[in-house]
Amino acid sequence: MIYLDHNATSPILAAASEAMQAAFAVFGNASSAYECGRTARAALEQARRDIAAAAEVAPRDILFTSGGTESNNTALFGLVDVVAGQEIAVAPHDHSSVVESAVELGRRGALVRWLDVDSGGRVDPESVRAAIGPATVLVSVGWANNEIGTVQDVEAIAAVCRECGVVFHTDAVQAFGKIGTRLPDADLLSITAHKLGGPKGIGALVRRRAVALRPLLFGGSQERGLRPGTENVVAACGFAAAVVAAGERGEWSNDVRERLWRGLAAIDGIERYSSPSDCLPNTLLVGFRGLRGESVVAALDLEGIAVSVGSACSAGSGEPSHVLRALGYDDERARGAVRFSTGRDTGSAEIDDAAGTVAEVVERMRAVAQRPATAAMR
Repeated sequence: MIYLDHNATSPILAAASEAMQAAFAVFGNASSAYECGRTARAALEQARRDIAAAAEVAPRDILFTSGGTESNNTALFGLVDVVAGQEIAVAPHDHSSVVESAVELGRRGALVRWLDVDSGGRVDPESVRAAIGPATVLVSVGWANNEIGTVQDVEAIAAVCRECGVVFHTDAVQAFGKIGTRLPDADLLSITAHKLGGPKGIGALVRRRAVALRPLLFGGSQERGLRPGTENVVAACGFAAAVVAAGERGEWSNDVRERLWRGLAAIDGIERYSSPSDCLPNTLLVGFRGLRGESVVAALDLEGIAVSVGSACSAGSGEPSHVLRALGYDDERARGAVRFSTGRDTGSAEIDDAAGTVAEVVERMRAVAQRPATAAMR
């Protein structure tokens, strides 16, 4: 298999797997006071320190969660008080765990302002300023979009929010580890392990300032009372190992992504949705005129190539991408999208093989689609 869906999840790194294997021997409950509990606590806190060091934040800023979705939900539901009639401003093309949280808050009584976004997926910091009103308490704009790959100027947006006295949250899940591990100066940031070679089922909400949050869950004092429940020490150790490895290797190059585009560009009717600049170095979203993205994905799967139509969280819904619709694409073009997302170690030979196979598959699908029309003409 040629795996080109790293934005959905990445294979676990050897370093993360080894760290988890070692942590399995640490079986105590990290909240217990006896020796094996203290050993587990020490391992958990070391993992927290390792992630914090790579992210250039304080260890106390790291609140472990089950992943990006929980972190995003905690940021929005934990801050917004709908009883008080508070307002939030959200990018309409962000991950569904942000967008759907905002929609639900709107149902409960909050006022949701959907930020303007251009055709390339960019949010102008000054448009954020214009959207902030007297009752606005939270702005949420993802650092990098999981489908189209657009990278936002979150530092500038954060500066606007600070000037206006508004909390700024960013979903950093896709960007963290791909464009470095140093986190931008946002108040709240969501990260996760499995996008950068760590285990699934663990992430973190990074709280860089003393933002008052309410917990989503109740029943324990773990994670400073914001995320009760027995801590997943094994996964935390794997998470930390993956983050350390990402920090050591630095930012990704976009050479492989551009090599893939050069191999696909000659396909008749192809359209590039992702920008060659201001984009994740591994992400390429394209459309094939007249073909459904889901059909192309299924055909490539039969050829041993793994790609997707967009977010794994929305797979199988049958709905056009909310990301592309927010950018102004019509339903037909949005349904034709196929996302290629490479890994750090994806090789040139894999890219060339994949591009050639995609061209063959698309040509074959178009030939089949044209047969009924040809027969009818006769």
